[in-house]
Amino acid sequence: MKNKLKMLFLSGLILSLGGCTNIQDRFTGTPTYTEIEKTNFNVQEEIQLFAMGNYKVNESGTAVAKMKAEEQAEIYLKKQIFNETTNILNSFFNEIHTKNIVISKNTIEDLANLVSSELIKDAVTTNSWNNEGEEFIVLAIDKNSIPKKVKGVFVTHLQAIIDDLDGAINKISNEYMEIANPPVIVVAKETSQVEKTEAEIIDKTENTENLKSIDDSSSEKNAEPEVFLDDF
Repeated sequence: MKNKLKMLFLSGLILSLGGCTNIQDRFTGTPTYTEIEKTNFNVQEEIQLFAMGNYKVNESGTAVAKMKAEEQAEIYLKKQIFNETTNILNSFFNEIHTKNIVISKNTIEDLANLVSSELIKDAVTTNSWNNEGEEFIVLAIDKNSIPKKVKGVFVTHLQAIIDDLDGAINKISNEYMEIANPPVIVVAKETSQVEKTEAEIIDKTENTENLKSIDDSSSEKNAEPEVFLDDF
């Protein structure tokens, strides 16, 4: 009985690991294919990157299933292009690291995303088919197009840096005195809340006294003169 339980446990563990591997392949975007599957792809593995997408036909119809299959293939292929582009960019940037110029990892990722987003538009369909109510599609791209595209993006990026440096050099050369002695900026002292409150109280007190003085003066002017009987 114990041996049977152990076998069931091991079988379940193997199936779970297999399922995790499939999930990992799906989310990393780099699935693997058997040789039998690749014979139906109609691709040249030596010179092409390729990816297959598939989607089961449901109540939405065949056209939607084909669209979903193509979207899936694009995700997988774009991931491969991104990885290849990153490797090439790292090689290119290593050439300028020797000149004490450091490029951040974020910049490399951004440029790799740019290249892969543009190259995925050049992907071509090498084969598509329906099998047991499921649509399949294979997309591929020429491997040689990747270094060429990366070179263009890399050079453009470096040229932008060079232009910025030239601008800084010219500005410092012509305006070095102004840059070396920037104008002093006087920061207005911020009145504290307590000082503001005290000032408001004083102001209100002064206004009250002024109004009282005005009222007293008006009263004196408008008052009628007193009359004494002895005057008559």
